Amino acid sequence: MKPLIYGYMRVASDAPDDELDDIEQQMRRFAEVEGFCYATTFYECQNGSQAAFNELAEELQRTESHHVVVPSMSHISAHPILLAHMVQRLELDAAAQVVELCDVR
Repeated sequence: MKPLIYGYMRVASDAPDDELDDIEQQMRRFAEVEGFCYATTFYECQNGSQAAFNELAEELQRTESHHVVVPSMSHISAHPILLAHMVQRLELDAAAQVVELCDVR
């Protein structure tokens, strides 16, 4: 059985649906090429919210999964200190590794 990988991205209120679909398809292709089973995408739709991120962290723990793909780290947070804290939380709470698409192209 292939290991699970989850997607996470922040969605601006004015983001076109076709752009979001394209990004998700890129994450799905990455998962397939790298030997993962793409589980689902967690979308953060409210500016400043961490609700979907918290759900992701809980899901990683529940399923004992350890992989997350993001379009870029800025989807987690644009603020460097908050970004470091959030990535560290995934690493410590779920032993998760976060991979960004812009690093694998």
